Amino acid sequence: MRIAIRGQLVLLAGLCGVAACTDHTGPTAPAPPSSSRVISCQADVRAGLLACGAPSPSPASGISADLVLGGQGTYVALRSSNVSYNSGITTFQADVTVENLTAQPLGTSDGKTVTGVKVFFSSGPTVTSGTGTVTVANPDGTQTFTQAAQPYFLYNQILTTAQVSASRTWQWSVPITVNRFAFQVLVDAASPQEHTVLRWLYDPADGADIAAVWSASATNVFAAGVGGKILHYDGTSWTAQATPGQFDVAGLWGSSGSDVFAVGAVGQLGVILHYDGASWTIQQYVSGGLISVWGSSGHDVFAVGDRGVILHYDGTAWSQPPSPTNVFLSSVWGTSGSDVFAVGTGTILHYDGTTWTVQLGGLTLTTGAPAFVSAVWGSGPSDVFAVGDFVGVFHYNGTAWSTQNGPNTTDLLGVWGTSGTNVFAVGDGGAILHYDGLNWTAQTSGTGNSLIADWGNSGTDVFAVGQNGTILHYNGAGWTTQLAGTPNALLADWGSAAGDVFAVGEFGTILHYDGTRWTAQTSGTTNLLNAVWGSTGSDVFAVGDGGTILHYNGTGWTAQPSPSTADLGGVWGRSGSDVFAVGSGLILHYNGSAWSAQLSGVTLTNGSPAFFSSVWGSSGSDVYAVGDFGTAVFHYDGTSWAIQATPNNTILYGVWGNSASDVFAVGDRGTILHYNGATWTSQPSATSNALLGVWGNSGSDVFALGESGTLVHYDGTSWTSQFAPTLYSLFNVWGSGATQLIAVGEFGTLLRGSR
Repeated sequence: MRIAIRGQLVLLAGLCGVAACTDHTGPTAPAPPSSSRVISCQADVRAGLLACGAPSPSPASGISADLVLGGQGTYVALRSSNVSYNSGITTFQADVTVENLTAQPLGTSDGKTVTGVKVFFSSGPTVTSGTGTVTVANPDGTQTFTQAAQPYFLYNQILTTAQVSASRTWQWSVPITVNRFAFQVLVDAASPQEHTVLRWLYDPADGADIAAVWSASATNVFAAGVGGKILHYDGTSWTAQATPGQFDVAGLWGSSGSDVFAVGAVGQLGVILHYDGASWTIQQYVSGGLISVWGSSGHDVFAVGDRGVILHYDGTAWSQPPSPTNVFLSSVWGTSGSDVFAVGTGTILHYDGTTWTVQLGGLTLTTGAPAFVSAVWGSGPSDVFAVGDFVGVFHYNGTAWSTQNGPNTTDLLGVWGTSGTNVFAVGDGGAILHYDGLNWTAQTSGTGNSLIADWGNSGTDVFAVGQNGTILHYNGAGWTTQLAGTPNALLADWGSAAGDVFAVGEFGTILHYDGTRWTAQTSGTTNLLNAVWGSTGSDVFAVGDGGTILHYNGTGWTAQPSPSTADLGGVWGRSGSDVFAVGSGLILHYNGSAWSAQLSGVTLTNGSPAFFSSVWGSSGSDVYAVGDFGTAVFHYDGTSWAIQATPNNTILYGVWGNSASDVFAVGDRGTILHYNGATWTSQPSATSNALLGVWGNSGSDVFALGESGTLVHYDGTSWTSQFAPTLYSLFNVWGSGATQLIAVGEFGTLLRGSR
């Protein structure tokens, strides 16, 4: 769908905080409004158009800025079709749907009972051209939301994350003397835990591979990859966009910035996503993964993928024309809807507008194995380039394919250019080749990460993306790195403030966030680092395998003498001179001068060392340690360690508390235990996946996370699931506040939780 095209509408609405907006029995005490909270919509009666854009600078009064959450396509997206005006009955109407973009269900206070989603008119309708009065003709009722007697439409259902509602027909009474009118809308909906994080998005520095890039302009660029990671570049910075599922995205293409297609896979299925300028939605699932997408227009789009599948979109629906092959197809591109190329395993196909045929088949390497043609692009029908796992570049002159010599000794994975004399090819090991119309030459990329795809707006504005979240940019003179993550698992994070955060993990990885960007710090070790904690930003400890203990003084990391070579799994302290580290069969203590063993030789019933995985305390005389010893939690009272009985017999991985009488421990099979100062009890967790970490902002605002992207939240009463955009395991979470959280996990995963 596109904004402002005949018969279609994209409404982008804000989300009104439930605490103040749901089921009001009387008017609220309004605060000054925020202009970013409401969305202004314009209706052109004569043209049959209805479109919504940026909010007006002075929206209607009565909207509490601290309760109304909004922004275009941030929390919900409203879309419509069948926009029309009947002058005989003076009725203007549109069929409107609501999509939930938050991490929680909307339209329910407990996850089960339907309370519905109400879209209410915060201002208008107001005539902006012509004369007369416009009114909402068929509201489901009126209610006090931000002021008295506001009309609303009720979507009487629960909307889970990324779900689109059934459509409702909205009608306005519009005299024939009215040419245009405007209004503003907001959304009121209950949510089980409305005061906490509403969105989990990728941090742009996340380490997930990026497999595709496409741009509508220099200030409107999209990149996408593993785990549903989709980023957007506005000409200044990259930000994450919400996606409707945990998909691996492999291909991107659009006809405009508000008509973008993404293809990929989830399990054994292929998936097609569409972006309309507001949000991404699932357009269709198909059998077998999809790898590439391209079109001549928004109503002439091709997608290719596994087992020779070729799909075509005509602007209304996707169909599957006959394919002449069953091999893996990796790329599609064309000069028009009747001149399209698709390439793959040993094959180059061509479409003439009627039929797909094999243009070149049986391509092999010198070893006799099938050659893999990974990407195709051209400047015109008689100037097409194809790259792959072979030396050189294939070129088509309109009659036949031939090989151009190139300096590549590694596989090439992507190709794009501005003309036949300005072509870029990218590939393994950070390879970038450039063709000037005569020769292919190597360019310095500045990265050793494999580059999977490239695209640009001009010869001085080119992007290349690839492994470990790498995004490079070419300005006509050289390539620079805009983003690059780590491939290493991040096992823990901690910060002294929102602009001073540390993350540690595999191979001695230490990352630091300064409020603007993540940078790698030299740790001096290649050992696995399992935990990090500090008393201040210049007094930070990290512990790991082999008894590794590191200390950061605000300038650099140094190793501290360790009394053990046993693996260490957790660290926490009351101050810089009262720090505990736990690990394989032992508990260490630091007094500000030296580390010493406080407890050692702890074994399981089978005689092997018990492993303490996490430690936390409310004070130096109230410390808890958990691990793989099943039915117990170790507790320190300031003098000695003792065992506290628990009702579970599973491994515990994390412990955190709000006070001495409000402590949480998490572990295998979704185990969550709570300590009230006297006894440990089990709490229902809403998951059976292993929970690997726990942290909270208060006793009624606690997060636990774990296997397969599991995220659950506790509001003081119950645990509920939240949607995370990854299937990778998450190991730890830390926050600088209730709605500013950072979660870390496998393969350099970095997620941010926010309001």
